[in-house]
Amino acid sequence: MKRLLLLLIAAALSAAIAGCGGAGDSSSSTASANLTSCNIDGKQRNLGASYVTSIEVAKVECGQAEKVVTAYHGCRRQNGGAGGTCETAVMGFTCSEGARQSVPGVQFNATADCRKGDAEIKSSYTQNF
Repeated sequence: MKRLLLLLIAAALSAAIAGCGGAGDSSSSTASANLTSCNIDGKQRNLGASYVTSIEVAKVECGQAEKVVTAYHGCRRQNGGAGGTCETAVMGFTCSEGARQSVPGVQFNATADCRKGDAEIKSSYTQNF
């Protein structure tokens, strides 16, 4: 029961975090201002993390972005399991991860920003342990 409650709280936190766009930072490229949301309804659990909650793109198609996001999470898992990180390019994209917000021992929420030239893929996800 306690674990179920923690999972429900974590899911609510994940939804709240995914919904917060924030003001961004001054290091963002011009592409970041022109991001378009991809419709991933029904695919959230099939993109490499426990749940991918959003994908936004600039100068790349959503279908390609889904492949890059899936490859990124595969790289993370190969380099440390559920809590791993990816330090190498995936499908030509260099990815960086934002700060992880976690529910210790249960899951964490994070964002990934993958870039190749002017193309950009931003995603947010939840990873269960």
